[in-house]
Amino acid sequence: MPVRDELLITKDIHPGQELLLSILLTRELVSRWSDERLFKPAGITDQQFNVMRILKGGPPEGSLIREIRRRILTCRADVPRLVDRMVRGGLVTRREDPADRRGCRVSLTPRGAELEARLAPVHDALCREVEELLSREDREALQGLLDAFRAGIQRKLRQA
Repeated sequence: MPVRDELLITKDIHPGQELLLSILLTRELVSRWSDERLFKPAGITDQQFNVMRILKGGPPEGSLIREIRRRILTCRADVPRLVDRMVRGGLVTRREDPADRRGCRVSLTPRGAELEARLAPVHDALCREVEELLSREDREALQGLLDAFRAGIQRKLRQA
């Protein structure tokens, strides 16, 4: 359904506004779908899941906060506070980095690793459902367009 119909927009809007609304609405729907299927049942947030996946794929000694900050999907995430909440929840440990006393290393606890392992098949199933929404050609075209769109926004941000 066109975004104008979905949001009941009856007045003329600029094509850029229509595109932005479409992207934001799509992100909201994907977020709601992920929350309902994956995060809410597990009692965690998308940011916590993102950190668990980063740590799972990271070095065995754990990842520095600044490394997590660089890789996390949500640019506004307060990573130290997020990690503190995950420590309180028993999902990660946080310890001083011997190589850099100003930094700390974050690692999954056995409980965090078990939760990530339990959620991985649910996440994989959700990803397969997303994949099946479009043909291979449409997925590749959309991926290319999104990559180009992000690159354009990143250029604008660097100019600002």
